[in-house]
Amino acid sequence: MPVADLSVSRAGGFTVAANWAGRLARWWLHGLRKAVPRHWVEWADGGVPPIVVIRRDGDGITCSMADLAPVEARFPATSFNSDVFRGWLSDRELTREQVVVQAVIPRDLFFVRDMSVPQAALAALPKILDQELLRRTPFQPIDVWHAATVVRTEADGVASIWHWIIRKDRAASALTQLGLTLDDIDSLATAASAEHGTAIPVIEFQAKRGDDPVWAIRMIRLLAAAAIAAVVLALLAFEWSQAGVAAAIEDALAEARQSVHNGQGVDPVARLYAMRSETGVLETLDELSRVLPDHTFLSEVRIADGKTTITGFSANAALLVRTIDQSPKFSGAALISAITPDANEHKERFTITFRSRGARTTKSPVAVRSAP
Repeated sequence: MPVADLSVSRAGGFTVAANWAGRLARWWLHGLRKAVPRHWVEWADGGVPPIVVIRRDGDGITCSMADLAPVEARFPATSFNSDVFRGWLSDRELTREQVVVQAVIPRDLFFVRDMSVPQAALAALPKILDQELLRRTPFQPIDVWHAATVVRTEADGVASIWHWIIRKDRAASALTQLGLTLDDIDSLATAASAEHGTAIPVIEFQAKRGDDPVWAIRMIRLLAAAAIAAVVLALLAFEWSQAGVAAAIEDALAEARQSVHNGQGVDPVARLYAMRSETGVLETLDELSRVLPDHTFLSEVRIADGKTTITGFSANAALLVRTIDQSPKFSGAALISAITPDANEHKERFTITFRSRGARTTKSPVAVRSAP
């Protein structure tokens, strides 16, 4: 029993993934189809795809197609669905995208209004219908589908039209009785009259496919695949180039670490890497300014081979050695000459040397002298 449940779960997951992929593909192809110039398609092929009419016939569903070799098939209503319909098309070497599907539903499901519109205003008919729907009917645009068909044109230039309105829930219910969904059809149709069974399309959900012959659909799919492949290749090329840059940086850092470890100071990269982890000149001066008391000033600072020598004047030079040694950045502080009093400054002159913790050996000494 657990195995059966797992199988059902996996099948459901695959179905959801397939539906999502199908919708994504249709969205992509729709956008790409809009980008293809229409005159290219008209120049290459002006063929019109066949029209498939699906209607309820008693306890059965009838599929008819008269554009090619006339063909009609009848299926039991209880077993007809989207898969059966696509299988019927496949038997005729057709796909859903290669045909225009019209679903015929009862005429009494529509609310039909007679209207007269000047022929010159037919170009703006969609906007006129939207205004008529809001002002002269109790329906809200979000709840219905509506469109118009031109019945006849009078001699005075006035066109008589039928404004077809159907609630979305009623249309969905009618499609369910046909075993179809909105994704399976291109338009809703109805019988021309009660005594005449000819179907006329009244509500179109998708643009007519007359401008998209079979070869154009295949070309659009090829362009979509090529666009996806180009994006993937561009991402791979970018990733490869960035990986090369990262590898070069890693190699340079490895060489720098090795040079520092071996005591080699020739490589500029190694020098920079070593200087990054050691106390520099500015850090030494900054630390001295922090630890030395206010009654002390320096006349000379020399930094060479990781060793710093300072000369200056202080009110209490003897305490400076301990003060410097207590800094976390300095060590080994010691006087290298006697402390002598200075009559001019009224302070004690001193010279102290110490080392920076973690300092490296430099070949060029750095000297900083105070202004005289």
